Amino acid sequence: MRCPRCGSEHVICQSTQETTTSSKTKGFGCIKACLGYLIFSIPGILCGLCGMGKGKTKTTTTTRMINICQNCGNRW
Repeated sequence: MRCPRCGSEHVICQSTQETTTSSKTKGFGCIKACLGYLIFSIPGILCGLCGMGKGKTKTTTTTRMINICQNCGNRW
């Protein structure tokens, strides 16, 4: 393998991992509020707040191969 910048054959392959996280949080639950209203009257509307702020977190990891020239430091 040759470096595209300097043409050297002193190239190494290195694997790197990239990790990304994303999260979604829950808001006010209208269905919970309606059911709470039917069961407990006006204070039951606060049942819509149950579970608010909790959410799911998703983590993804990807592996990439990077070639590095030992002479000029070019990465591709």
